[in-house]
Amino acid sequence: MTDHEQQRRREQFLQSSKDVQEMWTREIAGPDGPLPGAVLDVLEHGHGWLGHVQLVTGRPASDIDKAATAIEKAWDLVPGSVVVDSGGSGAELWVYYRPSAARHHRLRPMGVSHRGKLDTDGLFDGEASHLQDWANRYAHSWKAMRDGGTVDMERFLRRLARLEAGLTDCAYYAKPGVLAGIVEKAGLPYESLSEDVAYAIGMEPRRSSGEKG
Repeated sequence: MTDHEQQRRREQFLQSSKDVQEMWTREIAGPDGPLPGAVLDVLEHGHGWLGHVQLVTGRPASDIDKAATAIEKAWDLVPGSVVVDSGGSGAELWVYYRPSAARHHRLRPMGVSHRGKLDTDGLFDGEASHLQDWANRYAHSWKAMRDGGTVDMERFLRRLARLEAGLTDCAYYAKPGVLAGIVEKAGLPYESLSEDVAYAIGMEPRRSSGEKG
């Protein structure tokens, strides 16, 4: 990339962020908007933009949730394209150009804590119990699917994503065999996980009855 092209892209990025700021000030934070006086710090990305919202003193963060529809309307977005993570007097605001990206964001799994002291298995306080609980819950959905029962697919995917996220985070410091043991204790086989996750925690696929050692 030439210096000229790099400068052009930077200027385009800065202008796009400025455009978002101006729209926010005019449509959302103006006197007639849903969040008068609210300050937005914005960062644009390929799928939309991310902003930190700071409300005026006395306004509850829940007001930002209520403003989601107005934000979608101002940017001419499909309903469901805005994700709000509110708390205190502000919030993180994710605005996506496609509702599928917002839906994917909402399904992001929570991670493990990475806090406290390491136990004898190499995990931080509480992580083993969380992982076992997540494995047990996913195992319930997995077994129901394998048995041909009725399965809530959103719950199935959420439980799988949550377990695999926790296993992936812990795979770098847990002692060998610990994570595989948690999964196997829940009755989950190798094929119940994504191949890369199962491999990372040291699980091995079961051999078929006709396969020789």
